[in-house]
Amino acid sequence: MATSSQAFVSSLNIATGSESHPKRREADDDVLGLTFTNQSAEAARMRDFFAQIKRESVLVSSRADFVTTKPSYGFLTNHQLHTVLPVLDTRPQLLTDRIFSQSKRAASPTYMDSDDAIIPEPYQKITKFTNCDVLRNGKIVRDETLWVHGGKIVDPASLFYGAEHGPDEVIDFKGQKTLIVPGFIDIQLNGYFGYDFADIDRIEQSLDVVSKGLLKFGVTAFCPTLVSSPAEVYHAVLPKIASRKGKRSGHAEVLGAHIEGPFLAPAKKGAHDKSTLRSCPNGYKDMLDCYGPALEARDSPVQIITVASEVEGMHGCIYELKKRNKDIVVSLGHTEARYKDAEEALNCGATMITHLFNAMEPFHHRDPGPVGLIGCSLTNSGVDKPFYGIIADGVHADPASVRIAYVAHPEGAILVTDAIAAGGMEGEVFSLGTMTVRRKSDVEVVIDGTDTLAGSVVDMTLCIKNLVRFTGCTLAQAINAATIAPARSIGISNRKGTLMANTDADFVILDGFDEMDPSSFNVSRVFVNGEEVKL
Repeated sequence: MATSSQAFVSSLNIATGSESHPKRREADDDVLGLTFTNQSAEAARMRDFFAQIKRESVLVSSRADFVTTKPSYGFLTNHQLHTVLPVLDTRPQLLTDRIFSQSKRAASPTYMDSDDAIIPEPYQKITKFTNCDVLRNGKIVRDETLWVHGGKIVDPASLFYGAEHGPDEVIDFKGQKTLIVPGFIDIQLNGYFGYDFADIDRIEQSLDVVSKGLLKFGVTAFCPTLVSSPAEVYHAVLPKIASRKGKRSGHAEVLGAHIEGPFLAPAKKGAHDKSTLRSCPNGYKDMLDCYGPALEARDSPVQIITVASEVEGMHGCIYELKKRNKDIVVSLGHTEARYKDAEEALNCGATMITHLFNAMEPFHHRDPGPVGLIGCSLTNSGVDKPFYGIIADGVHADPASVRIAYVAHPEGAILVTDAIAAGGMEGEVFSLGTMTVRRKSDVEVVIDGTDTLAGSVVDMTLCIKNLVRFTGCTLAQAINAATIAPARSIGISNRKGTLMANTDADFVILDGFDEMDPSSFNVSRVFVNGEEVKL
C-alpha cells in the first residue's frame, strides 16, 4: 500500500495533471497558476468551479510565495493547495487537517482511523447573488457578490474545500438598481395586526402571526415587548416566548422579550397602567419575584428590561442582574431621573435609553436628565454613550429633536416602532396590556379619553425614511439604525445586522429608489435563513 504522502501526491497529480515536481509558470494566464493538462472529470469539475468563483476568490498567482516544505506537494501557494482539496474524493478519510494550517509548515498527511472518518452532512444549496450593491457592516459595497450557504453568509474561499462545484443558483441583478441590506431588527414592538403580546390567552398565536406578517416590512428579527403588567402575566407569557425564541422557517426571528416595566416612575407612566407599577425595596429579589424563574433560565427569554433608575432599590437591582446575566440589556425609560442618577445607572450596567425624549425628564441646560447621556464620554464621566431607541414617526418626537439626537450620537441611534396591536389594522379601539387605546390619526394612538400617546402604528420602513428626512443622513445610515445598531445594542452583531461572513443570511432586497427623494425605497424581496419568503 502507498504511503499517505504518496496517496496525496497521486491524488494531486490526477486532479491537476501536474508532475510531481511542477516548475513555476512564467505566465499568469491561468487563474490558479497551474497547468491543467489532465482532461479527467475531476479536473474538468475543478476548472468549472474556479471559473465561476474566480471573481470573488482570494487565490494568489503563481508568482507569490510557494509552499516549499514538501517538494512533492508541487510548488503551490497555501491558497492553491486548498483549491485542490475539493476534488479529492478520499480527503475526509485519508487526510488530517494538519496540512491546512497557514501558520505552521505543512506536515505530511497521515491516515485517519476509520472511527475518525468524517460523516458528510446533508447537502445544502449554494446561492450566489451577483452584480448588486450590498450594505456590509454599515457601508455600501458597490458591484458586490453575496454568497449564501446553509442559511449563512459565506466567504467564497470557505467553499473551496467544502463544496465540489459552483453555485446551485445564481441571482443576477445586472442592469437593475437594487440594494441588498441586512434584515431590519425592531427591539420594541408591543404587538401588530390586532395582537398584543401581553395577551396571555393568545400569546402563541400573536407571535406566529406577527413574526410572519412583519416580513413584508423587511423586519427579520424582533423583541416582543410587554408593557407593565401584573406578575402573573410575566409568569405566563415569558415561558411561551421562550418556546418561540430562535429561528423559524418563514418567520422573523423572536430574539427575546423586551420587558418595559413595571419598575417605572408613576409620574412618567405614559400609557402604562399605574396600578401595575412597583418598586424594589428588597433589591433583585423583587425583580425575580415579579418576572418569575424565566428571568434566570439558562437561555432566558428576556432580552431587554426597561426601568426607571430612581425607583427604590434599582441601582442594586441593575448591578445584580448584570452580574447574574450579562446578556440581558438594561435600558432607562419612563423615568424622572436627573442626569447624575441616570449616569450612575450606566455605571451599574445600564447601556440603553428607551424611546429617547418620551416619558422622561426633558432636556434642561442645568440638568439635561437622561437625554444628556448621549453626550457623555469615557473622558468626562467614566461611562460611554448609551444606545438609544427613537420613534421616528413625526409624532413622538419633533423632527428637530430627532436631528439633534442623531447628530450628537449617530452610532447609538436605534429606530424602534413601539407599535401596538392597532398597527396594520383598520378600526379605532384596541388594547395595550390592561389599557384601552384609540386611534386619533393615521400615525397617532392615545389612551382612550386622553391625549396621552400610546405607542405607534407605523412600520419600520416609514421610520427609516423619516430618519433620512428628519436628519439629512443617507439612506444607508438610516438603515444602519435599523440593523447594525440594534444588533450591537443587544450583543448579536456577530450573527445579525452586518451581512459579514458567517452571519445569518437574513436580508432584504430594496428597489424603487428616486434620485429626487433620497428617502425613497421599496421592500422588493426578503430572505430568511437564505431562503426567499413569500410576502
